[in-house]
Amino acid sequence: MEGVKMKTRVIAIICVLAVFMSGCASMDEVWTGKTKTGTGIGAVAGGVLGALIDDNKPWRGAIIGAVAGAAAGGWIGHTMESKSTEAAVVSADKDIVDQAAREAVKSNATVKYSRTTSQGVDEDVIARPGTKSGNKQPVTIEYYRDGKLVSSETREMTIL
Repeated sequence: MEGVKMKTRVIAIICVLAVFMSGCASMDEVWTGKTKTGTGIGAVAGGVLGALIDDNKPWRGAIIGAVAGAAAGGWIGHTMESKSTEAAVVSADKDIVDQAAREAVKSNATVKYSRTTSQGVDEDVIARPGTKSGNKQPVTIEYYRDGKLVSSETREMTIL
């Protein structure tokens, strides 16, 4: 009987992994690397633990554990990805951001700077001037990576 339980656990784990991994393949545009990794690791760990904990019906434990683990792992991975993206924005070339803001105020028009990093990531800094108020003008600065908005800020610029 013990051999049947073990085979059932292995089959349940393999099935759960196959379902989760095939689902991740179609989510490339939505999920980033750390989110997918966290989801996969969470699903595997949760499936294994669930199968081991539920002695009566290990397949039920594997499925419940895999779903809970995938959700927790995906959330943790997404949180880690968000923090590393914020760090990348902070380390962006401040001179380019400052220059874009100054040019947007001077020309009273949207200014865009683009580059491709050595890792092949397309980055854009877009500065949009707002409505002037006295000798001040707000400028909204948006930072994009591979066409996705990563960060934005508004600066109050002095008109010279």
